Amino acid sequence: MSSHTITSGGSGAPILLKPVYDPVYHLVHLHHAGAPEQKCYIALGKKFPNSQTGWYQRCYRPGELPNVLQDQFWGAGRDVYFSLNNFFLPQRTSNWTRDIRALYVDLDYYKLDRWKVFQPEDMLRYIFMEYMDEGRLPKPSYVIFSGTGLQLVYLVNTIAYLNDKAFRLWKKLQDYLIHTLRDVGADSACSDPARVFRLAGTYNSKSGRRVYLVQYLAEPYSMEVLADEWLPELVPHGRPTATFPHNPTLSRKSSRYSTSQNGSRKTEFSPRTLHLARARDLEKLVRLRRGEMDGYRECTLFLYRYLMLLLTNDPQEALERTRRLNEMLSNPLSPKEVEQATRSAEKMWQSQIVKAECSVNRKNPASYQTLSYFYSNDKIIRQLNITPEEQRELATIIGPEEKKRRDRERKEQRRRAANRPTLLMKAVRMEEKTQQVRQILEAHPGLSIRQISRITGYSKSAVQRYLKHA
Repeated sequence: MSSHTITSGGSGAPILLKPVYDPVYHLVHLHHAGAPEQKCYIALGKKFPNSQTGWYQRCYRPGELPNVLQDQFWGAGRDVYFSLNNFFLPQRTSNWTRDIRALYVDLDYYKLDRWKVFQPEDMLRYIFMEYMDEGRLPKPSYVIFSGTGLQLVYLVNTIAYLNDKAFRLWKKLQDYLIHTLRDVGADSACSDPARVFRLAGTYNSKSGRRVYLVQYLAEPYSMEVLADEWLPELVPHGRPTATFPHNPTLSRKSSRYSTSQNGSRKTEFSPRTLHLARARDLEKLVRLRRGEMDGYRECTLFLYRYLMLLLTNDPQEALERTRRLNEMLSNPLSPKEVEQATRSAEKMWQSQIVKAECSVNRKNPASYQTLSYFYSNDKIIRQLNITPEEQRELATIIGPEEKKRRDRERKEQRRRAANRPTLLMKAVRMEEKTQQVRQILEAHPGLSIRQISRITGYSKSAVQRYLKHA
């Protein structure tokens, strides 16, 4: 590998801040670092006019790549591409995808009249200023200067393609990135797991420029963390009425309840959104008590750390977030005490991960969602001594009485929205009609029920009912 200017990132891993032209570094040490040896295949391909299809492709095991890239045909060739994900078999098709390793966006900005006069380097500066600095997108792990356009790559913690739940989350994040960058030429077709991008150190035959990359981050992202920070809260049931904050055409489901085929009401929460809502409730409970959690500190931090593990799948990130919650307490534990008091949460999470890896499959994707163990609301309320007044301020950690109270409020709101009369209004109307019938009888004592019905316009059965009250 050629020499590069290296600076130390926050994790101590190298971040290459200047152009990188080394295909071995790009493919082996950066993008596919840690790919399972002898258990997967990575595709290399290139435009090949002499072939019938105009494309030549081979799949290699990760251990073969360093030697393969020494060949000028690949390492310093023209129009060479690599697969962003790897495959079970030497076939580059979505169905045989083994692991998903990145989120990615191909920006063909030069196809738009507004941007085609810009050089790639200038365009990237604009994108950073307009999207990253403004908080609309996270910073990419690295950017490929493909010779004509730009390709943004966000490395993520490896997920199995067969994990249906994780794959759906990956698709949502892909859609968000592409939609957000649509104004600068994001290619909506570049979103499948079998996608290929240009390899650093090779040449683009259209422009004659050499492809290179610039690396900005050393550690991969957690998709759960990206979703928490960049996607709206994911709600699986209800009607798609609300929209993404920056993506008005991407709808999400926002109603609190939906009805199943048998007429029963379903809750709004999926396992993930339930964990997220409970974590926010614990944060709010600490604020409501102004940090006065003596007697409940260890239990609160234990619950919070376990929730963070379920949400991030990152033990270090979960521990850091738990320590931040501990700092909100008026009498916080020391960092070492926080780790020791909540260590059992990580053990419980690890046992669930083992079970999930054994049972997740496409045929039964819901099996993953049912594995995570967690306390019931009643148990949390008892252990933290959450009062009815505090429950009114929380989203989901509530008891049966608070649940009934909220149901009554929702029914009252629906009634008011439909302009339906209340019981008091019905009683007043009943009294008014009874008084009217009484006055008619006093003026004309001999009238029959049918005659009173003709005079008032009420039905005969209604008149009989009013006469009883009269």
